[in-house]
Amino acid sequence: MHRRVAQTVAVVASQRPWDPDSAVEIAPQRTLGPDHAVDDRDSHEIYTDLGFPRMSSPVDSIASGGEHTSRMMRSPDSIQPTSIMPLQEDNEEADDVEWELQNNGLYVGSYTRVVWFNGFVPLFAVVIFIVLALLPYLAWPIARSPSPYPPSFPSPLPEILLSSAFFSLAHLLRVPLYSFASLLLPSESASLTSTFLHVLLTNGLRLAALAILQVRHTMDYPIPTCQDPAFRTVWWLSLNFAEVLAAIVQGYQQLTYYRDVMVPEGREIEFLERLKSGSFDEPADDTAYSPEQEAFDDELEDGESARSVESRIDRGLEKLIIIKMREELEEVYGLPVIKIPVFISCLQRFNSIILSVGLNLLLSAAYLRSPLSSPVSDHVLSKSYVSSNVPFLITCPLVLLLHTSLAALHTPAVLPRIGLHTAAYVGVLVGIMSFFAGLAVWGALS
Repeated sequence: MHRRVAQTVAVVASQRPWDPDSAVEIAPQRTLGPDHAVDDRDSHEIYTDLGFPRMSSPVDSIASGGEHTSRMMRSPDSIQPTSIMPLQEDNEEADDVEWELQNNGLYVGSYTRVVWFNGFVPLFAVVIFIVLALLPYLAWPIARSPSPYPPSFPSPLPEILLSSAFFSLAHLLRVPLYSFASLLLPSESASLTSTFLHVLLTNGLRLAALAILQVRHTMDYPIPTCQDPAFRTVWWLSLNFAEVLAAIVQGYQQLTYYRDVMVPEGREIEFLERLKSGSFDEPADDTAYSPEQEAFDDELEDGESARSVESRIDRGLEKLIIIKMREELEEVYGLPVIKIPVFISCLQRFNSIILSVGLNLLLSAAYLRSPLSSPVSDHVLSKSYVSSNVPFLITCPLVLLLHTSLAALHTPAVLPRIGLHTAAYVGVLVGIMSFFAGLAVWGALS
């Protein structure tokens, strides 16, 4: 069959169009009979003239040789556009450079951009506060009743100031509680123990706020309900503005630790070469004095230079403290603070607000149902509508357990293992669950 194909190609190649003006004599065409045979050498030359690769033998075929055939026989994965390969190599090289810079304490990016992006966190918190502040008046409106507070100090100022004061007290006692627990227990156990003590103190102060504002004495209904003015008092106590404000300020303070270690984009290679050249390192030989060091020693003779040296030492100490603080934060979070997505920071603020409202509604409803919330003189009159202490004895341990479990997720012993994202997502689920449970016990969902 190969020989017949060669013969046919030879006939087609030998035919030329007739030109009457041409002076070239057209050779007579030879006809191929059935017995005519074309030798192997002529057929190979014909294939070569037509642009086909030269075959080494008559039995060669397209499937057995040729660059085109080898390309077609490759796997689909190996056939890739050549323009993608340099892009992949550039991306890998950029990742390697960024990873090496992070190992040396430097991070690629703009500090100003990071600060601006984190500006969405306080804006998001303000929106949540506005929505929750208007929710009781829009969803559960009640008739206006006389306020138990003086006209010069109307609601919700007493609730906001009292909750902020109690949060500040609990927040300031966190370090003493940890120091006390670390004296008795190892570091990981001390962290969990101090977390439980802080949760116990926080919820105890929430109950104390109900007693200070005399919420039970001003209730119009015998049991907690959303139609009672006490519901709004508890609601405003739950919106802990100071907690969210302290978290936002602390977040910006943590960002300032990375102000001097940000590498501008496009200059990664330059900073990496400076690191490799050792321009950031101190001299290895302490006995060798450079000319700059000799001039520096000469400046110590007058008082003005001494003050400048003291300021340099202070700046050096401040840098060491910032480096230590940055390392401690990265050990707790499991990643640099500037690498935390803004979305996760917004979720954390949402969790703290929703969880505070939910837990406070649950705890206050159980407390206001028990005889513990009524004065001793009113126990005889309140037997007809006040239930036993059983709801409070059940709800209080559950609230403490739930709050402690969520707080333990953010301890240095647990957070690096599960990740900040997991802790934030778990907080969202638990916060929403507690929020709707608190609304249910006050009858706001019926």
